[in-house]
Amino acid sequence: MIYKEREDWLNVILNSLPDHVFILDQQGRYIESFGGTNHSKSFNAASYTNLYLDDVLSSSKASELLSYIDDVIASNEPKVIKYSIALQDHLLMPIEELESLENPEESWFEAIIKPVNNATSNSNLVIWSVRDITKTHLLEVRLKQLSETDELTGVLNRRAFQINLDKALSKHSTQPKTLSCIMIDIDHFKEINDQVGHFSGDQVINHVAKICQKAIRGSDFIGRLGGEEFAVILSNTSAIQAYDVAERIRQAIENAPCCIDGIEINATVSIGVAEYDKQISTTKELMIRADKAMYYSKHAGRNQVTLHHDGIPDVKIQHSSNLKIQRVS
Repeated sequence: MIYKEREDWLNVILNSLPDHVFILDQQGRYIESFGGTNHSKSFNAASYTNLYLDDVLSSSKASELLSYIDDVIASNEPKVIKYSIALQDHLLMPIEELESLENPEESWFEAIIKPVNNATSNSNLVIWSVRDITKTHLLEVRLKQLSETDELTGVLNRRAFQINLDKALSKHSTQPKTLSCIMIDIDHFKEINDQVGHFSGDQVINHVAKICQKAIRGSDFIGRLGGEEFAVILSNTSAIQAYDVAERIRQAIENAPCCIDGIEINATVSIGVAEYDKQISTTKELMIRADKAMYYSKHAGRNQVTLHHDGIPDVKIQHSSNLKIQRVS
């Protein structure tokens, strides 16, 4: 009688746990489940008893979770993991439960998996304690995006661009492939601000950023380095190929006036291109080369692309202006 009371009391405690706790065997079979009071009341974890992971989840997701169980049993050490489950991974969860999720398209979970020594059988078991961290994960992603994004244009800010460039060059050193940098600067930008105001100048910057983004691939990336200057990194792209991309960007900007409150601004850009090679040891050197070529484009008359080469001279910029701004009737 005392034993029965103890068992009932233990079940009350276990089922009051805020997180779901599952007992699974090495084959991914749900043996028992407890808790989950902080989760949706409509989710019946007990219904999973005697089902296998691949009965509940897609084969790929079930295989991923089984690999964690194998790791814990093999090492006999607990493991903390973070994983996601996409909408298409759910095989049994009812529609109403899916619709109640924080982010139905993809939920994120943190689990603590611990080995269990089961004295009554030869089967290896684990305790899988899991909580839904989707809300926290989405907040972390959003904060990361905000910390890496230029507020005006939505492209990478200078710091994030530098981090991505460092990663690209690090990858380049282990998997040698061509990589090129494009530096882009809006011509006569001070005159734009002076004639139509800083708000319109911001609109021109945003206009140029969007044109540049459309011209590059998903594997490439663009950052605003400050003011009216942008940099683009093109992966698996030689200097000659990058020159063609830069020329397309230049022409697209020249042929797409920026219209703001009835005013048409015909902005142009000067562009420099440099390819990463054995003579370059740092990201700074690559950007300096592209920047030097860009300044030569300005010196040579603006609205053009210059490919960096060893003989390119240091130049001073002449501040003449042929900026076209006109009111559209």
